[in-house]
Amino acid sequence: MVSHGEGLGETQRRTLLAIFKENKRPSKEMQLTISQQLGLELTTVSNFFMNARRRSLDKWMDEGSPGGASSTSSTCTKA
Repeated sequence: MVSHGEGLGETQRRTLLAIFKENKRPSKEMQLTISQQLGLELTTVSNFFMNARRRSLDKWMDEGSPGGASSTSSTCTKA
């Protein structure tokens, strides 16, 4: 069953996430190879990486990650 548009199968999503953990910004050539291997459109693959980067940034911001560059500078100046 092949869906049109952005619908990713579970295997495709897992594969893309595994690649994302290793490489947050794969080259266009690599994205093209990934899209061919997974049977996806290049735009679907590039959108996945763009969204995944945004999600991981949002998650990092939400956690307020202690030790982050912005939080350490503000805590140092308040002393």
